[in-house]
Amino acid sequence: MKIVFSSLAYPELGLKEVVERVNRFGFDGLELRVADDGRHLKPEFPISREILEILSSIKISDLAGYARFSSEDENERRRNERILETLIKIANILNALGVRIYGGEFSEENVIHKIADSLNRMSKIARDYSVKILVETHDSLARKDNLVKLIENLDYEIGFVYDPANVIFAGDSHDEVYPLIAKRIFQVHIKDFVIRDNKRIFVEPGKGVVPLSKIIKDLKVDNYKYYVSVEWEKLWHPEIEDSDVILPKYLSYLRKIINEL
Repeated sequence: MKIVFSSLAYPELGLKEVVERVNRFGFDGLELRVADDGRHLKPEFPISREILEILSSIKISDLAGYARFSSEDENERRRNERILETLIKIANILNALGVRIYGGEFSEENVIHKIADSLNRMSKIARDYSVKILVETHDSLARKDNLVKLIENLDYEIGFVYDPANVIFAGDSHDEVYPLIAKRIFQVHIKDFVIRDNKRIFVEPGKGVVPLSKIIKDLKVDNYKYYVSVEWEKLWHPEIEDSDVILPKYLSYLRKIINEL
């Protein structure tokens, strides 16, 4: 089990400075956000020599991409398929395990079939490039009922980014959702939170409602050999604690649990 962090933690820094922190803090790698805003990499291929040189000293666990497939518009879904294909090519060059995608928000059940159709169509491309497509438990796909329906229609080669904090915030539990996807998880997002005034407030590990010790224990029991990624979302929540302070705390907390087990 390897511990990485998401570059979401440093929206104010360039990629070189983020990579420096991976090495300085002693993480095993980086979950690299790839988005149109260019923080920290744009979904454009080929990759520049400068970027390749910056990333050469670290392991990239996965690309946190923003392809979504819940649109009713087939042209929009096809556009996102092209984005995903670009991300797959980037992941292959960077030797990343996979590419994170979203299901998106939806209310109509038939959308799940559209999501599955797009992902199943892209599965062969991902296989050809030795890259995993990873569906995050996020938005509507953080809910157990929707996940069950998606799994029924999804190629088995397609994996998951498991975010238990999203699952809990959506009203389900780790014990309910984890067994559904346990054998298909290739990345786990780690963050803790409390609810105040109906809002999710992110906190230090062990001080919130997410059963981090139980999650790590379950992963160890299942002989999980992939990545856990500290997802400290400073980009979306600039008010939370400074990443230089919190990331070493999460790293120490997780390593302690892993060593004790």
